[in-house]
Amino acid sequence: MADGKWVAGLTPEMPVAEAARLVLTSRFEGVRQWLPAATEKPYHDTETVHQLRVSTRRAAAALRVFADCVPRKELKATRRYLRLIRRAAGNARDWDVFRLGLATEKALATAAGKPTRDFLMGYAFGERSAAQAALDEMGPTAGLSFLRVADELPGLVSEPRGDNPPENLGVLAAQQFGELLETFDAAVQANPTDPTALHSLRIVGKRTRYALEIFADCFPPAFKQTVYPSVERVQEVLGTIQDANVSRDRLTMLRDRVKLAAPKEWPRLQKGFEGLLTATRARLPTGRKAFQAWRKGWVKLIASVEVEIVEAVGTETAA
Repeated sequence: MADGKWVAGLTPEMPVAEAARLVLTSRFEGVRQWLPAATEKPYHDTETVHQLRVSTRRAAAALRVFADCVPRKELKATRRYLRLIRRAAGNARDWDVFRLGLATEKALATAAGKPTRDFLMGYAFGERSAAQAALDEMGPTAGLSFLRVADELPGLVSEPRGDNPPENLGVLAAQQFGELLETFDAAVQANPTDPTALHSLRIVGKRTRYALEIFADCFPPAFKQTVYPSVERVQEVLGTIQDANVSRDRLTMLRDRVKLAAPKEWPRLQKGFEGLLTATRARLPTGRKAFQAWRKGWVKLIASVEVEIVEAVGTETAA
């Protein structure tokens, strides 16, 4: 299966409704491909759940881009089904990441850490199994409902609503991506440091990235060749920070719970928990340092393509 990142056949001169049908069909097909694999063979390849979550995000991004081309009732329903699928897949994916990470943790590779590793492996597998059960239950409900509307929705697309609709995809791209890029760049320039602000930047970055995957052929090559990889890179950096924050909070909760619920077992698990928490906390300053390095590169990049950005989307960044 391809990753479905780019949508072939789009041009700036294309009518918006025609582009909407092409993009929605392509993005819905991604969900259609990954949904059976994530529910029928969930432990065969952990990438299936990850790709399902990504495909639902891309489909949701397409609906945001072309919201004015879709009947409101069907738009609302499709968004709801995608949200249910994404959340179910996301919970399963989070436990996959946690479980797989345990196998490479140096703090758990020692004799003192082995009891904690075995405990956490069992706990994570139980949570992953529960998440899979929820994903399996979602398949015959939200999953089937989505597949039904996915077949119907492209045929219901019309030219955008509104008093002054964009005349083609190029105009829509300039309007929407210009606003997203301006919001994203402003968030970067604000130099966030706390977890909430960094997570918010990550969300804006996802929307910017997925929109550019649709609009890339409407812009100069620099957008696809330099801006897109940079936004993609910061998603990885911020994802590492977010994963460390989530793991730290989860481990702290588990540690406190084990100390209360199994005080006789706690001495056997203490060193492993403390070592793992120390290693997890250490990833946060490392991740923030990586973000600062990326941020400096972003400022230079945006300054170097400022003219192309202004000409393409009419937006002046803060660089």
